[in-house]
Amino acid sequence: MILGIDASRMSFEASTGVEFYSKHIIAAILKILKDENDDEKSGSVEVVLYSPKKLDIIFPENEFYKHEERVIPCPRLWTQARLGYEMFVNPPDVLFVPSHVIPIFHPKKTVTMIHDVAFKYTKKAYSFASYHYLNFGAMFACKFAYKIFTPTEAVKQDLIKFYNCNPKKIVVVHHGFETPDVPKNVMIADEKKILAQFGIGKDQKYIFFVGRLEEKKNLVRLINAFAEFSKKNKDYKLLLCGKRGLKFKKIWRAVEKNNLWSKVLMPGYITEEEKNILMKNCDSVAFPSLQEGFGFPVLEAFYYKKPIVVSDIPALREIAEDAVVFVDPYNEKNIADGLKKIKNCEELIKKGTERLKKFTWKKAAEKTLKVLLS
Repeated sequence: MILGIDASRMSFEASTGVEFYSKHIIAAILKILKDENDDEKSGSVEVVLYSPKKLDIIFPENEFYKHEERVIPCPRLWTQARLGYEMFVNPPDVLFVPSHVIPIFHPKKTVTMIHDVAFKYTKKAYSFASYHYLNFGAMFACKFAYKIFTPTEAVKQDLIKFYNCNPKKIVVVHHGFETPDVPKNVMIADEKKILAQFGIGKDQKYIFFVGRLEEKKNLVRLINAFAEFSKKNKDYKLLLCGKRGLKFKKIWRAVEKNNLWSKVLMPGYITEEEKNILMKNCDSVAFPSLQEGFGFPVLEAFYYKKPIVVSDIPALREIAEDAVVFVDPYNEKNIADGLKKIKNCEELIKKGTERLKKFTWKKAAEKTLKVLLS
C-alpha cells in the first residue's frame, strides 16, 4: 500500500495549532509504522511525504516500511495547483491531509482533519478571501472526502450542523500531547536572561497567552478584563505571545485605550523553547478564545501545573472538563473575575495533571492509522 501524506505544514517555520498538529501526528504515524516490524501486523507500507520544500526531519525505516520525501515546489496555491496535479498523474492508494483543505483532484480514499469551523461563528474576524476559502474547503471535504477526522465531538457536530455532513463519515480523534523538548542545558540563569528579554524581571508575576494575535482569540476583551483585574493586582503583567493576525490593530488600540503599555507585553512570534520557558514561569494562563476546535495551550498549562482561564465553549469543555476556570468569552467582567479566581487553585492544578494523561500522540496516531489502513 502507498500512503500519501500532505506534509506541507511541517515545512512552516512559524507554526500555529494546525502546523503543530501536522508535525506531531505525522511523526507519530511514521514511528508506529517503523515499530510495526512484522509484516503480519501492518502489511508492507510505503509512505510518500509531499512538501513544497525539503523537510529537515529524518524518519527511520525498516524492511516493511519505507518512506519517500517528494518535494514539489510551487510559490502559490500549492494544495490545488501542485499537490492536486500530483494526485492526478501519480496518486497514492490513500491520501491523508492533516490541514483541512483537500485538493480538487484526489484519490477516492482521501482523509483529512478539519480542526474547527471558527469562521462560521466569527465571520467578521476573517478576510473575505480567507472565509470563502475555508468554507469551500470544509464543504468540499464533507462532500468528497472518504473520511474526516475532527479533534473534538464539538467540531463533528458543527460539520453536521453547517454542512449536513454524514455523521458516519466523521471520526473524532483527540490531539495528543508530548513532553516539551526543552534543552537540558537551559540553566536558571539562562531562563532569567530569556525572561528579561520579554520584559519579565525577577519575581515578576504575569498572566500568559500564546496563540495568533487576532480578533477571534478575544484579546480585546482579555485586555479590558486585565485592566479591571490590575486595579487591585498592580504587580501583574499580561504577556501576549504570537504572530500578528487579522485585525491586530484592534488589540493594539485596546492597550492604548487602557493605558497599559507598561503592563501588556506583545513581543510577537516566539520559539518553542521560549514558549516553554514562559509557560513554566508564568503565574497563570488565559485562553478566552471565541471559538476553538481543540486548544493546545490548555494541555500545556496542565503540563506546567498552571491554573488557566478558558472560554466556556463546547470544544474546551470537552478537553478541559472540570480542571479549569470557565468564563463567558463575551463578558469582560466575568473574564476579570476568572483571572482573580485562578490566583489560588491547587485543586484545579491536580485535576489538570490527571486530565493530561488522556492525551497522547501515540493514541491519536493509532486511531488515525486504523482509518487510513483499513
